Amino acid sequence: MTMRHLKSLPRGAVDCGGICAVLAVALADVATGDEARFLPAYAIGPAVSTRRGTPLAVIATGTIAALVAALLALSDGTLATRRGLSALTVIVLFTGFAAAAAKHRRRQETRLAATRRVAHAAQHAIAPPLPAAHGPVRMASSYASADPHARIGGDLCEVVPIKDGVRILIGDVQGKGLGTVALSTALLSAFRESAPSETHLETVGLRMSCALLRRPDEERFATLALAELTSQGHLTALNYGHPSPHVINADGAPLWADAAPSGLPLGLAALADSEPGRHSTTLRAGDRVLFHTDGLTEARDQDGHFYPLDERTATLRDAPLETCLERLRADIRFHTAPDLQDAPDDSALLLIEFDGAPADSLPLLSSHPAPDLAPASPSAEELGCTVCAVTACPLRTTLEGRRPNGR
Repeated sequence: MTMRHLKSLPRGAVDCGGICAVLAVALADVATGDEARFLPAYAIGPAVSTRRGTPLAVIATGTIAALVAALLALSDGTLATRRGLSALTVIVLFTGFAAAAAKHRRRQETRLAATRRVAHAAQHAIAPPLPAAHGPVRMASSYASADPHARIGGDLCEVVPIKDGVRILIGDVQGKGLGTVALSTALLSAFRESAPSETHLETVGLRMSCALLRRPDEERFATLALAELTSQGHLTALNYGHPSPHVINADGAPLWADAAPSGLPLGLAALADSEPGRHSTTLRAGDRVLFHTDGLTEARDQDGHFYPLDERTATLRDAPLETCLERLRADIRFHTAPDLQDAPDDSALLLIEFDGAPADSLPLLSSHPAPDLAPASPSAEELGCTVCAVTACPLRTTLEGRRPNGR
């Protein structure tokens, strides 16, 4: 058969692995002579084709195997004997079973490919890739799920544009892996809906708290940090029990943007009346900020030591943002003991760089905002509590209790 003949065959009609197996058996058969024939062994050919070939390829391989076996049996006069006929019967039957197995495998592969396409589309809809830049902010993100086959999990990260900058979300839902996707999706939806239009960042946090409380089947909480960065470099961050952003000045000096004190995580409003920790600073051109979840700082080595992020600031400078995150991921893998019994946690990283002209109206870092920077909480009616189906909502009780105090 020439190369032209091979090209004219239908696609998937030939499996090279199976044919090579038939040729290998034939060479061994010829080498041993007429005294020992391996006629049933030619069934190895269609068996090998089953692994990767189409049903047509399996049948083609089985046909070739039967022809080669028949020719060798004819050459030594054993074709019409019981031994020769039984060997050919074995090859034919084995080819039939192998073709059926290949058909089943192909059907399963088609279903799996369709499932993967749907899963990829769903994951992309829930957590689409972040753009490389929004206004004066350049950014890069990295996500590692506790489920090795997933691109989403209990950690959430999002950036939305506003008129004079961007608003940022980084959060962590209690739990890990795919079991937390529903709640993290609800929080992401609430952020995407409210962040572009709400005047105050605190109200965005309240909207997200409402989204969590409207899920009575979820006895979970979520830590998160909300931030707003303007085109003048004003960075305001709210902390709901989450690891604080890590600010790195353009000269490489690290600075923890700690909020004092940190508020309670979302979902724990029934425990106490707690407002989020708030801090503000002014970024200069080239300053970077790392937002992360506790999957980073709680990564442990073999001795149980947590990852020392404050000692790894060199990995976040002097390189493109994507490269810096790749360095950080590699350093985390090097730090983490591979034989730890605990399952890996979800981990979200967001590295941003301010690329604009700063204003000088704010100090370098302040955890005590001026009164005009701490807006009054919306009323229960403004938040929609009067029509919300959640009964005995602790958030509504808290808001109604603040109004007499002028908040």
